[in-house]
Amino acid sequence: MKVSTGRPKIGVFTKPLDDWNSGSGHHLNEILSHALDLAEGRFDFTFIHYVKSANPIYSRVNELLIPRNPFAASARLRREGFDVLHYSPLTVYAPVWGLPARKMATIHGVEQLLLPGFHGPLEMAHERFIVPVYARTMDAIVTVSETSARYFSDHFGVKPDRVTICYNGVGPAFRILEPRRDEAFLASRGVTGPFVFHISRFSERKNPWTLLEAFARFKTLRPGNKEHALVCAGKGWETDTVRIRAKALGIADRLVTPGFVNEDEVVRLMNAASAFAFPSLAEGFGMPNVEAMACGCPVVTTRAFAVGEVVGDAAIVVEDPHDAEGLARGLDSAVNDSAVRERLLAAARARLPLFSWEESARKLLGVYGNLSLGTH
Repeated sequence: MKVSTGRPKIGVFTKPLDDWNSGSGHHLNEILSHALDLAEGRFDFTFIHYVKSANPIYSRVNELLIPRNPFAASARLRREGFDVLHYSPLTVYAPVWGLPARKMATIHGVEQLLLPGFHGPLEMAHERFIVPVYARTMDAIVTVSETSARYFSDHFGVKPDRVTICYNGVGPAFRILEPRRDEAFLASRGVTGPFVFHISRFSERKNPWTLLEAFARFKTLRPGNKEHALVCAGKGWETDTVRIRAKALGIADRLVTPGFVNEDEVVRLMNAASAFAFPSLAEGFGMPNVEAMACGCPVVTTRAFAVGEVVGDAAIVVEDPHDAEGLARGLDSAVNDSAVRERLLAAARARLPLFSWEESARKLLGVYGNLSLGTH
């Protein structure tokens, strides 16, 4: 363990870092890595979690393992003398009570509250009653969109001046490739010819049935559309239920489900695709849309919570996520209307600088600094 100094002592709860390829884990890993690069010794960081992890970021900081019981964890933390404690995520198990440190939390979004039918009663009780109470005890909240910030103010009772927006960043791996299509790679994934791309772990929240119906309608809008496949990457798409629905819609022979794809493969698929479809029902940010924009792939998405804010005018945004006809026509425009494609790609290039891990890390360091000085 590194020796503590007289600098402000920042404790960050980093359980998501133990699986740093997951959505929340990737966010925390990126923003903290950039924060460590930029901090220039201003803070004494300790990352707090429950079990040892292979994530190399822990070699850059002090590491503290705590018991899972939140009361025992609080007793352990009191001995450390932290100036600021940063909770990520904020749950009923977070040791927030009886600690003199200033407290802050990262809350990405409120998908459970927006789509309660997809979650169980215990999870909904936690999100409805526990998280708002805990959020109001925080001296600062970090979130990834203005939309979430307004929700916390309107529904949780969090004071607006306590919320800082740190957009997700898009990494350098997501870029335009030349050539755009790697035919050998595509063939290895079962893809031939033009295609519409989608990526997600299969979930009702991602609106899969509307996506399939929209693609079926897209095929009927003009003869050339029939040549396209729909490539749905990610775990959970290779099921009989999906195949039965695709067969009923007449697209079973045009549906490709390659399963899990790594980051490099995602980049190659986004570069090769005619359009990216992401008709989610609720998103705290919707990072795949931004990644597709960075790869020069026109985006057709839905105004699902924060998505409209994030993509701005750089995507075709369908107001009703259940509007399969609207999604189909959006795909048709993105694929076939050269003026629309150029407008979307130009708007994407102008918008991408907003999604900077470095800028978000600077904001995060600013929150740490203000809290440690007692000015937030």
